[in-house]
Amino acid sequence: MRHSPLPLLLVALLASGCQYGAYFFRDTHRPMQALEVRMDPSTRRTCLLVFMPGMLNLPDAYLEHGFIADAVAASRRCDVVSVDAHFGYYRDRTLARQVGRDILLVAEERGYTDIWIVGSSLGGMGALMVARENPEHIDGVVLFGPFFGDDALVRTIADAGGLEAWDGGEGDPSVFEPDPAALWSWLRGYATHPERMPALYVGVGADDGMRTGVELLTALLPETHHGLAPGGHAWDTWRVLWRRLLVSPPWDPRGEEPRIDR
Repeated sequence: MRHSPLPLLLVALLASGCQYGAYFFRDTHRPMQALEVRMDPSTRRTCLLVFMPGMLNLPDAYLEHGFIADAVAASRRCDVVSVDAHFGYYRDRTLARQVGRDILLVAEERGYTDIWIVGSSLGGMGALMVARENPEHIDGVVLFGPFFGDDALVRTIADAGGLEAWDGGEGDPSVFEPDPAALWSWLRGYATHPERMPALYVGVGADDGMRTGVELLTALLPETHHGLAPGGHAWDTWRVLWRRLLVSPPWDPRGEEPRIDR
C-alpha cells in the first residue's frame, strides 16, 4: 500500500467551529458538527466514509492517528466526514437520530450514494446504532474494538450458546439508544437475514477487553469480514487492522474480495 500526505485535501469544520471544553460537559450541537475531508475541493465524490469517534476522542482523532491518510492512499473514491459524536449525544439519547438528520440526510442531498460508517470503541457501538436506525442510508459498517455497554448481557448471550441461539426479544424499538438488548437483537439479523443487513467488517485486538462481545458478533460473519491483531484496545492495534482492510477496500474492491483477516 502506498502512503501519502494529504496536500490535496480540503479539511474544514462544518457548521460553527468546535469548542473543546471539558469533554463530559460539551454541548450537543444542532446540527451536529463534523470535519469534512474532500478528495477534490471543487467537486464531491459519490462515496462517503463517516467516522465515529470513541470516548474522549474529538473528531480529528482519525486524522491524527493516520486513518484518513491511509484511506486516501488506498483509494480516492470516497470523501470523508468525521463527526463530533461525543458522549453527550449518547447521554441524551439522540445520537442515531442526529447523525441521521445532520450527516446522512445532508450527505444524500449533496449527492453521496454509497455511505460507509467507521467506528472504534464507543464509536463502534454508535456506528451500529446509527446503522440500525438508518438502514436505508448505510451501505456498510467497519468496527474496531466496539464497545457493547453491558458486560452482564454479553455474558448472558455467551452462556446461551452465542448470538444465534440467544432469544433476548426485540428490546424497545421506540428507544434510539442505548438499548443493548435491542441492538443485540438487531445484530442477530446477520444470522437470520444477512442479505438485508449492511456489509459488516470487524477487527479487535487479541488482548482487548471487548473481545468476548466482539466474537459473539463475528461468529455470524464470513471469515474474511473479521480479524484479530496483536495488542489491546488501542489505536495502534486498530490501525493494523484498518490497513489490512485497505489492501482492498470494500467500497472500492478492484475485483479482489475485501478482507480484514490477513
